Amino acid sequence: MKKVFEIAAMLLALAACNKIDTEIQTIDKAEGITITAQLAPKGSGATARAVSEDAVNNKIVSDWAENEHIAILYTKDETKYAADATITAVDGGGTATITFTVEAGTPNNTACTLVYPLSAAKDDHSGVKDAATLLAAQDGTLNANLDVRVGEGTIQTTTPGLTVTTQPEAQFAIFKFTVKNSDASATIDVKPLTVTIGAQDYVITPASATSELFAALPPIAGQTVSFTATDGGKTYTYSKDGISFDKGKYYQSTLKMALDKVTWDSSNASGLNVLSGSSQTIDGITIKCNTGDGAVMCQYKNGAINFDIYYDVNTNGFTFTNTLGKNFTKIEITSQSGSEGEWASPPSGSLGSGWSYSSGKATWTGNAASVDLLKYSREFTAYASSIVFTLQ
Repeated sequence: MKKVFEIAAMLLALAACNKIDTEIQTIDKAEGITITAQLAPKGSGATARAVSEDAVNNKIVSDWAENEHIAILYTKDETKYAADATITAVDGGGTATITFTVEAGTPNNTACTLVYPLSAAKDDHSGVKDAATLLAAQDGTLNANLDVRVGEGTIQTTTPGLTVTTQPEAQFAIFKFTVKNSDASATIDVKPLTVTIGAQDYVITPASATSELFAALPPIAGQTVSFTATDGGKTYTYSKDGISFDKGKYYQSTLKMALDKVTWDSSNASGLNVLSGSSQTIDGITIKCNTGDGAVMCQYKNGAINFDIYYDVNTNGFTFTNTLGKNFTKIEITSQSGSEGEWASPPSGSLGSGWSYSSGKATWTGNAASVDLLKYSREFTAYASSIVFTLQ
């Protein structure tokens, strides 16, 4: 992965211990204390966006935007509170004006934690939510929710104001993933893309399948990162060991993903219709109905993939062939719920070499580019809800 640009503009880009007490306003302490303060520019100074990509210069641009919200977390009398600081204005230079109210009686110089955006703060006001909570589900777009930042400060109430003592820092790395096939000759539109780090999955689900997805991930050092992407009935995977990346950085990465599984079900096999001696290919997997003493047929009807052998034939039934340059290592045929037909009790040896049957599922394991199914000498009908081909 190539590191392209460090997000230089930290949220609330204020020097340590720089007191902000301009345009302050107080109200009766019985009703709380309202603080209006200015925050230094976040990035380029543009006022129309919060987080966006500068594709020309390969960087992320982070700016304040009106009506954004920041959590100001503090403790009064051993009770934790969260003030909702609203950005009420942004001037042409990118300086933002924020307003928030703290509880009446809050002591002067009360320590606080600043969490941006507001939604990133824990519900119990104790700090920032963890990465698993914030990033487990994402939509692939670049938005302020990915730009989580945390800082420290003190609240002045005698003369209302805000002092930032620790400059807020970005908590996550931001990625732009481009999904391609294994030799990078073509892009692949996927939905979703799952990133796995340790036991945690981060699922990126765009509104529609796409080859470019933005994502935020927690910083790691020397860990294995795995990717799984779905393109209709096909599943692609990629994994790499020893990966490290830092928070506050922007990375652009091409994922060269290898085809791992093909699934036939209602989404792509509804046009299946093959008779004796003919064949049909779906997503790189070919099924052929072999000829024999009678008729063989495989078609999609009544919401299932139907395998039919009739007129008491002697035949190999069906042959699956992989045209994708890989071998089959597993084929799983799952019975349609409530309509298992003779999948429920196939005669011993009738499924073919390498096949087994258990609990409504016929399974083949081995390593071959072509696999025969159903060596039969009598009529047979079975209904499958799906067939999953695992490739290697």
